[in-house]
Amino acid sequence: MSRASIKYVDKTYLYGQQVPVSAPVSNPVIYGRFPKQNNVKSPVQKINKIFSTILLGLVMLSLVSYYFVSDSEKTMNNLGREIVALSNENIELQNKIDNMNSFNKVDAIIQGNTFLDTAKQVIEVPAVNSAVNPKLPSIPVNYKWSMGY
Repeated sequence: MSRASIKYVDKTYLYGQQVPVSAPVSNPVIYGRFPKQNNVKSPVQKINKIFSTILLGLVMLSLVSYYFVSDSEKTMNNLGREIVALSNENIELQNKIDNMNSFNKVDAIIQGNTFLDTAKQVIEVPAVNSAVNPKLPSIPVNYKWSMGY
């Protein structure tokens, strides 16, 4: 069978119906007898489609769970920052309270003691004889001054 003796007719499909084209194909790229493919799906194709659907479902589920996990992590980070800020503020307030308590304790101790009370009785002490002047040591007159030493 020669190549020239085979007549090719290009058939196209329009809305599911086969419509023949009027111009025959004179010089095809390939020629030969090709078996028609049946539309019956093999069990392997069915299993592949089921596994593809399951995989697509798992990918979508992982994307949704990743969104919720990242959102909760962002919320936890914000709460952590607020906790640190409140803790630092509490530390400052506690230092102020301790400072005020220490002043209050000192004030209460001073108020409780009678250090600053007035005397209730005057004690008389005999006078010291101030007529005798103590003798001061004599300084020698002949010593040399040294400048800069």
